[in-house]
Amino acid sequence: MGTKRCGGRVLAVVAALALLTTACGGGSGSGDANTLTMWTFKQTHVKALETAAAAFKAQTGITVNITAYTPDDTFTSKVQSAAASHDVADVLEVHAAGEDRVLGGAGILGDLAPDINAQYKSRFLKGTEDTGLITEQVYQDSLKPKATDLGVQKGQLFSVPFTAGTFGIVYANKKALTAAGVDASKPPATWEDLISWLKATHDKDAQNGGVTVGLKSSSTGFDWVLEPMAFAQLGRKDFEALYGTDKSKSWGSANGLKVLQQYDQLTPYWTAGTQTLGIDDADRAFAQGKAAFDIGGTFTISAIQQNGMNPEDIVSFPIPAPAGSVTGDYKLQPFALTGLSVSAQTQKRDAALKWLDFLTQKQQAGAFAQAALDLPGTDLGTDAAKLVGPYLSSMETAFGTGDDAWNAGDSTFKGPTWDIQVAGDILVKMTPLKELDPAATNKQIADYSASVNSGK
Repeated sequence: MGTKRCGGRVLAVVAALALLTTACGGGSGSGDANTLTMWTFKQTHVKALETAAAAFKAQTGITVNITAYTPDDTFTSKVQSAAASHDVADVLEVHAAGEDRVLGGAGILGDLAPDINAQYKSRFLKGTEDTGLITEQVYQDSLKPKATDLGVQKGQLFSVPFTAGTFGIVYANKKALTAAGVDASKPPATWEDLISWLKATHDKDAQNGGVTVGLKSSSTGFDWVLEPMAFAQLGRKDFEALYGTDKSKSWGSANGLKVLQQYDQLTPYWTAGTQTLGIDDADRAFAQGKAAFDIGGTFTISAIQQNGMNPEDIVSFPIPAPAGSVTGDYKLQPFALTGLSVSAQTQKRDAALKWLDFLTQKQQAGAFAQAALDLPGTDLGTDAAKLVGPYLSSMETAFGTGDDAWNAGDSTFKGPTWDIQVAGDILVKMTPLKELDPAATNKQIADYSASVNSGK
C-alpha cells in the first residue's frame, strides 16, 4: 500500500490512552521469552519480513511473528485498542516523523535513545538518522495548540529508519506509451514534456490513458505532485516563501498563481473518478491498465507489483521541472518513510532491540529491499546495486542533497499546524473537480496559510 503522512489525522484518541498505558503493569506479545510479535501497516512488507525473521531465528533462536493491519486506519485502531488492553506488539513499523512521535508521547512506544548511539546511527542514510528524535524544535512544537505529539520530551528517540525514499515519482505504462507513439527510451525532460505524454496516451485511449494519484487522500496531489514541481520551478528560497508571511511571495502571490496554473495543466487527463480512489485503489487501477500513469513515491513500485504488474513494463522518473525553472540540478532528497519502534509495554526489550539491529544491518536491509521492492533507510553505499537489484538502484539516481534537492520530509518552514490534507482538499476543488479556478484556489490556500501562521 502507499505511504501517507500522519499529520493531524493520526491517532485521534491515542493521547487519551497515555495515562492508561503508563499506569498499567504487564507486557505485550507472546508469553514465550523467545518469541516476538511485530505489527506493520504495510502488507507489501510481510513476506520480506517473514523471510528476515527466518534468518533471524537461525542466527539467534528468537522467533518473530509478523502481522499486517491495513489500511492505515485499521492499523491505528488496532494500536489504540491494544494500548487500552495492554497488548501492543513488541515491535511496530510506524510512519516516521509523525506516528512515532504521537505514539511515543502517549507512552505506547519506548525510548530508544539509551540504546542507539552515534555509531549505530551512522549506518543510516544521511539526513534520516535522527528522524525519530525529539529535537528542541519538535519538543517546542509539541507544546502548541492542536499538536498531536504532546507528552514527548527532548532527547527521546522513538524510531530508527526502516524504509526511506521520496514522493514525486511518476510511473508510466510502457505499452500505453508505445501504443500512443511516445518514445519512452528517455524520461520526459520537462513538465511540458510530461503533459505531452499524457495528451498522447489520453488521445489514444480517453478511458484508460489518463493519470491517477489516489486523490481520495487529497494530500497526495499537493505534496506528491504540486510541491516537487513548484520547488523545481521556483527554487528553494521562493518555494519556502510560499508558506511564509511576505504577501508578495506567499500563497496568494504571483508565484502561487504560476504554480497552480502549471499544476492545472493536468486537469484534462485525470482518470475518471480519481478523486474517489484511495492510494491503494490508484495503484491497483494502474496495475490493471485503467490508467496510463500513476504518481506516488519510491515505495509505490511494490504495491504495483503486488497488484500483478511486472516492473519491466513500467517507465519511472521523478516529477520533471517545468521549462525555465530556477532550480538547476533538480533532485529529490530521500527521507525516512517508515521507522522501527519498540513497545513501551514489552517485557522482551533486549530481544526486540536485537531484531531492530538485525533488520537495519547492510546485508539484511538490502535483502529486505530486494524482496519488498522498497528502499531501506540503511545506507547501502557502493553495494546498493548488488544488494537491491537494478530497478531500485536506478531510482537512487534521482536522489540528491543540497539547495537543489526537494525534501518532502522537511516542513520546518511551514506553520506548526499546517495540515497538508486541508491544502489538498482545496487543490482538489480546482482539479479535477473544476469548482475553483487557479486564482480562487490561490486565495483560499493563502487564507489557510495565513491562519496557520497567525496561530488561529
